[in-house]
Amino acid sequence: MSRTADYLTELAEDAGVVAELEALTAYAALVGNAEYAVETFEDAYAGEWESLEDFAHDQLMEMDDEYRAAMESCRGWRPELDMIAWECDYSHTASGHVFRTL
Repeated sequence: MSRTADYLTELAEDAGVVAELEALTAYAALVGNAEYAVETFEDAYAGEWESLEDFAHDQLMEMDDEYRAAMESCRGWRPELDMIAWECDYSHTASGHVFRTL
């Protein structure tokens, strides 16, 4: 493990944060501050996805009844989403992790 990973692991353990090290490391790199990353990780982490667009579609399927009904009635159809709006609220890392903007 690198020094950064060791440091993040130690911070997380001290704070009682249970996190996958790869996701926590990606978040720390995204926010640029290890202490802040550990403090906010559990609120920010949204999971691992192939793309932010896949995450957005999944969230809409879970939360929006009209969207889900349209998707279920038109198999194979996938509407175009305003990804700029999603990028204002979420970040997708190269390792596939999605984080809410806090």
